[in-house]
Amino acid sequence: MSYMIAAIPMLLYTAALILGLTGTPLGFADQSLPPLAQWILFLSLGIQSLWAAFAHSMMRQRVADSIGWDASPFQLEIAGANLGIGLGAIAASMLGGPAAWAIFFVSAGFLWSAAATHLKDMFSEANFAINNAGPIFWWDLLTPLTLLIAIW
Repeated sequence: MSYMIAAIPMLLYTAALILGLTGTPLGFADQSLPPLAQWILFLSLGIQSLWAAFAHSMMRQRVADSIGWDASPFQLEIAGANLGIGLGAIAASMLGGPAAWAIFFVSAGFLWSAAATHLKDMFSEANFAINNAGPIFWWDLLTPLTLLIAIW
């Protein structure tokens, strides 16, 4: 079950990639955005970040164990950051280009620093727990990069 939950970020990213690259528009999105940007904002960045907010706030011990870390009150801060990014990304999908750029910078700063932290932990602590070195690591790297390419 833990592996299925750990796969959620990449499943949402893959679904957004497929829908976006096939040119399927997101009905309520700003149509000036390319479909790939619409879906990455809504599904991969928006819904996934809301899921992360829920998980970090409501299942702290389980999430910490899956990362290979101790549970910490800082997870509530991570939950809050994810909540803001998720809501901002969904709003950006509806608001268009300037909002998409703004949420790109916010999410890239957060997610790429998270990826760097996970990478450091892999090398310094040999921590290859599923939610340190698994799908979430790749999602942290690829989602902002794909959004950047889509809105460029």
